[in-house]
Amino acid sequence: MKPVLHKHNIELSDKAQHIEFVSMIEDLWDHPYVLELDGFGQHLNTSRRQHSLNVAYYAYRMSKRFDLNVQDAVRGALLHDLYHYDWRTEQPVAGRHVNVHPNQALENARKITEVSEVMADCIVNHMWPMGEGKPQSKEAWIVQASDKLCALLEITTQIAHKAAHLNLAPMMVGILLFVK
Repeated sequence: MKPVLHKHNIELSDKAQHIEFVSMIEDLWDHPYVLELDGFGQHLNTSRRQHSLNVAYYAYRMSKRFDLNVQDAVRGALLHDLYHYDWRTEQPVAGRHVNVHPNQALENARKITEVSEVMADCIVNHMWPMGEGKPQSKEAWIVQASDKLCALLEITTQIAHKAAHLNLAPMMVGILLFVK
């Protein structure tokens, strides 16, 4: 199954870019390790797999714009959260989640594909500045920025969607009565 870019109204500007982006990740997209990410939430109701796709897409756009190693940035971005546990309830290795999960993701990535130095940098340092590692390559800087951007978009989009369904009229009347 080809990746579907549907969050945040993501659209690739032309068919050639779509084909290029998908070609960089299609060997990984349906891998059982990656498919398992659908079973884990990342930011509110976004699956970890969808979040990883979102990060890969933004890393694609930014690394292409700055003429960087697009393929390694995209693949590192897709694999940056390749860990298979709910960090809120369990963790296989002692330590802070922000430091543990990047190493778990790198370990899992190496089980399913060849990982270049740039990809490893993208994966282990994507939690900067909260984590211990600081990105060393421009591609890793792009991935950590894409990760933060996607987290923000995923959370705010869902909150805005929920707020649109709330009936705020009673609260507004209460505020108006209180202010007088």
